[in-house]
Amino acid sequence: MTIIHRKIPVLPDCPRMRPIADQMYRSYPVGRQSFSRAWQGKILTLTITTEHPLPVDIHANLVTTLDSIDSNEWNTVPFVREDVNTLVCRVTPKWPGLHSFRAEFSLDKGVSWQRDSVPDAWVLIDPPQVDGLCLYTMIPTVSGSLVDWKNDLKRIREMGFNTVHLLPITSLDTSESPYAAKDLFDIDQSYLAEGSEKDSLSQLEEFIEEAKTLNIRLCFDLVLNHVGVHSTMAERAPGWIIPDPDQEDGFMRARYWSGHGWLTWDDLILINFEHPSEEIRSEIWAYMTDYTLFWAKFANDTGGFVRFDNLHSSNPDFVQALTTTLHTEYPNVGIIAEYFTDETTLLHTGPKWGLNLNLATPWNYKFVPQLRDYLNYIHRVSKHIRYFMPITSHDSGAPAQEFGSVESTIPRYVAAALLGTGATGIIQGVEFGEKERIRFIGRKKKMTYPAVPGFAQLISQVNAILTDNPAFRHGENCQFVDNGHPAIIAAFRKEIGAGEFGFLVVCNFDIFVTQSIEVDLLPFLGKNGPFPCIDLLSGESQIFKNPDVQLQLAPCAAKVLKFSKS
Repeated sequence: MTIIHRKIPVLPDCPRMRPIADQMYRSYPVGRQSFSRAWQGKILTLTITTEHPLPVDIHANLVTTLDSIDSNEWNTVPFVREDVNTLVCRVTPKWPGLHSFRAEFSLDKGVSWQRDSVPDAWVLIDPPQVDGLCLYTMIPTVSGSLVDWKNDLKRIREMGFNTVHLLPITSLDTSESPYAAKDLFDIDQSYLAEGSEKDSLSQLEEFIEEAKTLNIRLCFDLVLNHVGVHSTMAERAPGWIIPDPDQEDGFMRARYWSGHGWLTWDDLILINFEHPSEEIRSEIWAYMTDYTLFWAKFANDTGGFVRFDNLHSSNPDFVQALTTTLHTEYPNVGIIAEYFTDETTLLHTGPKWGLNLNLATPWNYKFVPQLRDYLNYIHRVSKHIRYFMPITSHDSGAPAQEFGSVESTIPRYVAAALLGTGATGIIQGVEFGEKERIRFIGRKKKMTYPAVPGFAQLISQVNAILTDNPAFRHGENCQFVDNGHPAIIAAFRKEIGAGEFGFLVVCNFDIFVTQSIEVDLLPFLGKNGPFPCIDLLSGESQIFKNPDVQLQLAPCAAKVLKFSKS
């Protein structure tokens, strides 16, 4: 009898990794959970330093996917020896998404190489449109036709907005909510120009061309979890909907959490991404992926974004597959996520899914101490998590409803734009001082507004400050100097560059009373005055003799003081 043995594997030649030098320090974190962030098209500088001099004949490379669209395609970029203790590598990321890299070393002029003894480093590369995002949310159901939207773009651009977010423009189901789609691939007929012989997509293309002419990016809102009760999907593929025997039509409704418990959206039925049939589940995933790519194409045409509504309620396995396909098809499209979850989950899923911005909720923090704590959190996590922080949401109340006065728009927008990390925006109507939020459910006639938008000039100024000054587009450079004042938030944003000290942003959130504050700027300005500054909002110049700055602000007032070294 012949006995056949399994083949004995051959061990690869993998010698023990030995340290190249004692006490090696890297400028970058290592390990997947300690991923970092960088920008597409901007030089990423990586350094390795040692306590004692490096070997004379050392060569080093960065082994990376940073200059490849394929995360499995590795290339090498050489380190340059800057001094006896320092190796420097400068690489320009070509593609957004999650990439990894590691160092390798040679002591025999490149004959053999030894990889670094630490885990690979991971970095999430953001597309350039994320930096300095000023986003205007347009509510289609009250904005007339696509021709009206097109005509409104110039006004929006003049306020300094570089991106327009459209609530879902798909055909409306019977509830007439943009988030209850009748057909995921069709534009609602109420948005089309009367008498036009052009089809819906041709009219959309004209709107897109005007946006491109004005250098405005578009953000398309995508709904992954649910459709309308009487949608095409419900009619043609009822087996794709999660069943609920307690409902008359047998379809499970979407729910949301409120302060009083779980409430139901009666007009929204849930798509069954966990269907027990593998074949049907694959059909659902493919259909919803095609839906995402259909609208992402238009975002890509403008160098814009997609927004994932209610991402925290989505099937995570589907989201992983979807975002992988999206990054492959349209790598330059940014992702904004409405994603309310804990920090640990954000750190785990954010880089895998390539989430560029997560929606912040400053309107939930009505009082100054809580808002200050929230802003501190935004900066604390900014190395890993980037937030988009608008003044309010289309789901929240208007500033007057949320904060007690329409004038609260002033300090609230200054804080949202200039005390965050570089991405902000407003909802349609805020610039006009609308006292109540615009209801986005229901087809309505095009709204009329005052001829002079009451807050347009302020918004334009703030957007320009954000765009022109990198200090407001970074994390961890926002130091609060208000000593816990109950009504005023004051923070110093240190500028990068030899010619500037930085900016003092001061906001009085009291809607009734003038407030005073004394701020110690000695750590930022030094003690040798005088200290000239200019208020970027009022244009007024001022000189302080010493770094103890005393300020008085009227109700709902704000100052942005720029201090220069010369």
